[in-house]
Amino acid sequence: SAPSNPIDAFVRARLEQEGLSPSPPASPEALVRRLAFDLTGLPPSVEDIEAFAADPSDAAYQRLIDRYLASPAYGERMAMDWLDLARYADTYGYQADVERDMSPYRDWVISAFNRNLPYDQFLTWQLAGDLLPNASREQRIATAFNRLHRQTNEGGSIEEEFRTEYVVDRVNTFGTSMLGLTLECARCHDHRFDPITQRDYYSLFAFFNNIDESGLYSHFTSATPSPSMLLWTPEREQDHKRLAAEMRAIETGLEQLRRQGRTAFTARS
Repeated sequence: SAPSNPIDAFVRARLEQEGLSPSPPASPEALVRRLAFDLTGLPPSVEDIEAFAADPSDAAYQRLIDRYLASPAYGERMAMDWLDLARYADTYGYQADVERDMSPYRDWVISAFNRNLPYDQFLTWQLAGDLLPNASREQRIATAFNRLHRQTNEGGSIEEEFRTEYVVDRVNTFGTSMLGLTLECARCHDHRFDPITQRDYYSLFAFFNNIDESGLYSHFTSATPSPSMLLWTPEREQDHKRLAAEMRAIETGLEQLRRQGRTAFTARS
């Protein structure tokens, strides 16, 4: 049969070059199963299989695609690959491998795929969302991408050594996940094949080396290593903003009283 998509022409040309024939069209049952696993990571329901088998038209296929794309499972499926690239984990990874809760970042990635967040924003927010003008809570959560590296609390570890290793991890992960390049070689010398110099490497290193980060996390408490971000519930967030505004007003009033007191004292003197 004639190619149904322009890309098929390239596939057909290579098949002919290799002396191969195209596989026969997949059955409706196989097609819906492939589609469900590709877009949601889950098998199709019996109802989906039966409905598509009864009407395997192009229009029905497109409706099925749209429904899977609109499913929350779509974001979960797509997020899996990105979270692997971003080295997401629910533990610190070294030594005692203590648990840590990075779920707000995970949920943000899933939501970004489900909302079809533009790719440039998806990357920008993760790299430097907190540096954007009037950065939102969501944009700051996205920057947890830079804090997903392993961390240690092993006795005898040198804090500055591991803090440096964390920066290196950020550089390397930026290269693999966002540039599609392995940058590790340039940590020690100019790259033999890629045009990445050691100077390039440490220029990137400087960008990722500008936070007040501890090289070790607490061995005796469950404290979150700095820098950290308090994530209030929506209700508590409003209370927090109200109390913060009240505190600022009180501090302003106290400062005015102090100034008046100093002025009165100076006048009496």
